[in-house]
Amino acid sequence: MKRCMIVQAALAVSLALFSCSRTESRNVDGSPSVNPLRVALPGSIATLDLGQEGGILNYYVTAITQESLVAISNEGKIIPALAESWEDENAMVWRFFLRSDAKFQDGSPVTPEDIIYSFNRARDPLLSPSTSFYFPEESIESIEKTGERLITITLTEPRAGFLWALAGGLFVTSRQFIESAEVPGSPGDLVLGSGPYKAVEFVPGSHALFERVDTWWGPLPEIEAVRFDFIEDDQTRFLAFQQGAVDLALNVPVDQAARWEQVNGAELEFILDRSYQGLTFDPNVEPFDDPHVRKAFASAIDKDRIVAGIFKGHAQTATAIPSPQQFTTVMDEAAAQDMLAGVFHYEYSIEKAKAELAQSKVPDGFTTTISYPSAYQNLGRASLAIAENLKAIGVTVEAREIPLELWVNEVGNGAQGVAWMIYVPTTGEPGEITHWLLDARGSGFNPANWFHPETARLTAEARSAETLEAQADLVVRANNIAQEEAVYVPIYWGETAVAFSKGLRLKEGAYTSFTLLSVWPLLFEW
Repeated sequence: MKRCMIVQAALAVSLALFSCSRTESRNVDGSPSVNPLRVALPGSIATLDLGQEGGILNYYVTAITQESLVAISNEGKIIPALAESWEDENAMVWRFFLRSDAKFQDGSPVTPEDIIYSFNRARDPLLSPSTSFYFPEESIESIEKTGERLITITLTEPRAGFLWALAGGLFVTSRQFIESAEVPGSPGDLVLGSGPYKAVEFVPGSHALFERVDTWWGPLPEIEAVRFDFIEDDQTRFLAFQQGAVDLALNVPVDQAARWEQVNGAELEFILDRSYQGLTFDPNVEPFDDPHVRKAFASAIDKDRIVAGIFKGHAQTATAIPSPQQFTTVMDEAAAQDMLAGVFHYEYSIEKAKAELAQSKVPDGFTTTISYPSAYQNLGRASLAIAENLKAIGVTVEAREIPLELWVNEVGNGAQGVAWMIYVPTTGEPGEITHWLLDARGSGFNPANWFHPETARLTAEARSAETLEAQADLVVRANNIAQEEAVYVPIYWGETAVAFSKGLRLKEGAYTSFTLLSVWPLLFEW
């Protein structure tokens, strides 16, 4: 009872804060200006500098305030942004013709020099650890101004997916701003971009506020301001939505969808979001240095039951790391489903799991922990289901919940033998997830800390493929090896639920997995 009262009191305080700040956007003199569109994010971000922290929530925020040379449309197509047009020679020499009317939110012009500076900053592993993977040092020969409004980027090898890399890894800012800022992306310095919304306030763990500006080269958005509230707790997020303090809520728990739909006038959208959720094993940490242990673990997981029981069918049992939707730039979804069904993966079999464990260094079982981020509560439920499965072979599993920001910093640091890996793609390049998880050249994240010479060769060839079709074939072959070694064990491809308050809707088209990666407030209206 006492714990229940404490939780209720905490929720009441949180909701009071949300309600009191409904007119948070203010004029220079401190007077209220507009009511912002309120977006409830299921986790927090620690910085507005996406180069320093590249979680998917950071991308949703960055999309409205900073731009690249190209952008992603709601339909998942590459479209012009700071570059009005472009051309390439054999996917190696890329020329970008810049628009002349682009300005930063402080009114200063976006110059070719700013873009070159931002590109070099984005590919620096120390300055931008979250985006440098898109631009491996050995793959870039030069970037230079080759005309008054012309930038040429020359690669050392062909790269059919280079435009996707720019859309996911380059966010242009002013060199003067960065050099004058003490800590770019912090509450004291914020961020400066050329998009339609300017950052005006950021409180880590609480919220970030953006206001519309008239410096953007594109059409003036109808939405005057956007406020992101960081609300990890599912119940708090629901109550904020129910009481009208939130207009758009992300990551609605699928098992609670019915109660969200009962909120007056609310609408829910379910989409396959191209996300990957699976287990990552570090073969440098005992006992997972033994392949029989990893294979026993993989064989003991009833993935179909997790999808049906926890996600109520709002997910797909995964047979590979990239989802079928990630390949729709090169083939239809049905063909992608068939292709990925053929990738090596472990089927549920307690008998096989027991046989593998019997051959391992820990035939009598062991105890381990699975870590998952608090922003993804369903992963906690899935961890408990996995723990129940593994009891049958003598393995004890404890589910460990940690804050999202801590999880981002901790996963792949070599301290854990097994952990959940979540990846939500930010581009439509077929190889994005595979590059991130398997690239052994130091440019990928590679949270398993695993090296295999053949996957290294395949991922290198995939990145430099001259066509996306060729890349797709190479990443499938790399997945085969990693999954047979049980370094990564795909569990499911995710589906997300988004709640819209009464009156908020898309102007046209459907909500897609690319929607919040575009300049998305343009797509909405009251």
